[in-house]
Amino acid sequence: MFKKFLLAVLALSLTLISPQGVKAEEITGGDTESSGSISVSYNADVNYKVTIPASVTFTDSEKTVARALMASDVLLNKGSKLGISVSSLNGFKMVNDSGYIEYGMKVNGHDINTQEDIVILTVLAGETSGWATLDFETALSGEHAEYAGNYSDTLTFTVQVTG
Repeated sequence: MFKKFLLAVLALSLTLISPQGVKAEEITGGDTESSGSISVSYNADVNYKVTIPASVTFTDSEKTVARALMASDVLLNKGSKLGISVSSLNGFKMVNDSGYIEYGMKVNGHDINTQEDIVILTVLAGETSGWATLDFETALSGEHAEYAGNYSDTLTFTVQVTG
């Protein structure tokens, strides 16, 4: 009796975990030719991996810092594009209380201005990767450094698929 119960539970569990809605194609016929067809498919989801710099730290001797921005494993719908933009919390100024020190950023050698959410890297559908060199530079001018301490800014990188 217990064996019959276990077999019933096993049969029920196999029924529940088997793919729902999958039917076998049956081809029957006699002396004539017969055929059948099935659908074979795969859904490739939009995918990407974006690697942003971990940090940028200026020192008295290092006033220029280069960092990489990379997009890899990119798979987009036809006609779409991956755009990576950057914005600065403080308008490209490292701040400490009311003092600040300005810095700049170049993307692949081109100056960007302080406008918010400027697109700095675009990867088109069909391309699997993209990269940009981000060059950060400051004069570390003491004229705006009113206080000792840490001067900082936060850059936000936004990734968007459009099209």
